[in-house]
Amino acid sequence: MRWSRLPETPNAPGVGGAFLGTSGDLLLLAGGANFPTKPAWEGGAKAWHGEVYSLTSLRSKKWASLGKLPRPLAYGVGISIRQGLLTIGGADAHRHYADCYTLSVEEGELKVRPFPFLPRPLAYAAGALVGSKVIVAGGTERPDATVASSTAYAIDLANLNAGWKELPLWPGSGRMLAQAAGTKDTFYLFGGISLSPSSKGAEREVLKDCHAFTLGKEWRRLADLPSPCAAAPSPCPMFDDEILLISGDDGQLAGKVEASKHPGFSHKVLAYHRTQNTWSDKGLGSSGLLTTGCAKWQEGFAIVNGETRPCARSPEGWLLRPE
Repeated sequence: MRWSRLPETPNAPGVGGAFLGTSGDLLLLAGGANFPTKPAWEGGAKAWHGEVYSLTSLRSKKWASLGKLPRPLAYGVGISIRQGLLTIGGADAHRHYADCYTLSVEEGELKVRPFPFLPRPLAYAAGALVGSKVIVAGGTERPDATVASSTAYAIDLANLNAGWKELPLWPGSGRMLAQAAGTKDTFYLFGGISLSPSSKGAEREVLKDCHAFTLGKEWRRLADLPSPCAAAPSPCPMFDDEILLISGDDGQLAGKVEASKHPGFSHKVLAYHRTQNTWSDKGLGSSGLLTTGCAKWQEGFAIVNGETRPCARSPEGWLLRPE
């Protein structure tokens, strides 16, 4: 794999939970949340953003500011479709949303068009394009949720009037911040975080079980991850038979290390081999960004912004391409 550095976005200190995708040849980054004035451990307040930026090519030296989302949003699902970047759900400081829009750039102007809304509000879900269908799974419906969703929804881009349809339940627990990938006929769901009620509100468990749904069939259990993993860039990069999980949080340091002393998230890369149903270690990559999207662009996959450790963001960006 070959990693190329992209220009930093003009939204220092960067954001987590942004929507990432494409409109034609342009790479788009929209929304996100951060702590703009000072870190959370110093009492900094979290801010939610709606700015939309574009990058023209690898030769571009800076991102252009295009406009804004209908409202500040973060932690939804971003999927590149023919109409542009599809934004699905998301959250702000007060609630989660069922809103869906397409973002496209036409004659240099940002166009924001409504798309059929989800049946219910969702944030921290995972999603991917599967043939002509967009599938999203998991997430939470409210900021104070103590249980994560175990539901998946699909919408056919060839029949938008039919809206989102609920899919069968997968055999594992509900989850948020899972990783997803899609092929022409199969949706993959890897790991994530399950929630359960506790005296402190919600107890988290980072998961390593994995599942796949083939259109017209039932869910099937896949080989477990070598270790629990959540919040890696999603939809995951895919090269031929391999689906890559880049970075991710295994939860081992959660609640044990102060955010200011956290060493940063792993740069480990894992590969799931679809035909063999096995995992392998691909070594270390250049990116350790979490809670961010991933978009196919310029014969590779772009990863832009995200969390480098709890409550800390980065404006960096990377393009991953095969050697």
